[in-house]
Amino acid sequence: MSVAFYFADVPDLNTEDEYHLSDLSETTAQSSIWSHPHFVGTVLAQFLYVAAQAGIFSFFINYMIEEMPSISYGLAGSWLFKDRTILREGTYYVNEQGSTFLLGTSGFPLFLIGRVSGAVIMRKLKAHRVLGTSVVINVFLCGIVVLKLGWISVTAVFLVFLFMSIIFPTIFALGIYGLGVQAKRASGFIVMAIRGGAIMPKLMGHLGDVYNMSVNFLMPLGCFALIAIYGYLWSRLSKSDAQISLFNMKEH
Repeated sequence: MSVAFYFADVPDLNTEDEYHLSDLSETTAQSSIWSHPHFVGTVLAQFLYVAAQAGIFSFFINYMIEEMPSISYGLAGSWLFKDRTILREGTYYVNEQGSTFLLGTSGFPLFLIGRVSGAVIMRKLKAHRVLGTSVVINVFLCGIVVLKLGWISVTAVFLVFLFMSIIFPTIFALGIYGLGVQAKRASGFIVMAIRGGAIMPKLMGHLGDVYNMSVNFLMPLGCFALIAIYGYLWSRLSKSDAQISLFNMKEH
C-alpha cells in the first residue's frame, strides 16, 4: 500500500480550510517539518503511547486471569459473575469471560470518563501540563501493578484506563501546534506513529512469558515515563512561551 500511494497522483481536497492550514506563515519557510523539535518529540511520544495502550488492552485479560486475587463464593455465585469464574484449588477466580466482562463494564467506561473529564480540564489548564501530569500518574500506577500488591494493583490497572484516555488526542494537537501549512503533512507522520502498537506489545508479552503478567507492565511504565519528559519539555521544544512573549512585545 505504501508503494501504491507513493506513485499515486492523489489530488488535494478543494474544500474551505477553516483552520487556515494552507496560509503562508513564517513556519512555511522551514524546509522540513523535522526541523521542529516539538513535532519530532510528538512522533516518538505517539509511538510510545500507542505501544503502551495496545499492550495494556491486549494483556488485560491475561493479567486478570493470572494476577487478580480470588473472589468470595457469594460473589462468584451472584448474577454479576455467573459463568464468569473458575474453581481452582477450592477458590474462585475470574475466567476469560469474567475478565472480558470487567474490561467492558469497568475499563472502557473509565476510559470514556477520562476522555470527557480531560477535555473539560484542558479548558482551564495548559494541555502539555495536563498531559505530563496524567502520564506521571500512569507511571506511578504501572509501578504499583509491577509490585503485585493484590487488589491494590488490580485497582491500579483500571485507573490506568482513566488517566491514559486523553493522551493520544493531546499529543496529536501539541504536535501540529504552530506548523501552519506543514500541519497537514505532520499529521500523517503522527498517525503513522501508531505502529508502536504493533511492535512494543511483543516485548510486553515476552516479559510476561519470562516473568509474570505483573512484571510485563514495565513496558508501558517505561513508555509513559518517556512521554512525561516530552510533556513537561514541550514548551521548550515548541518555543511557545518565547513566541507568546515576542507577540506581546510587538503588541505593546
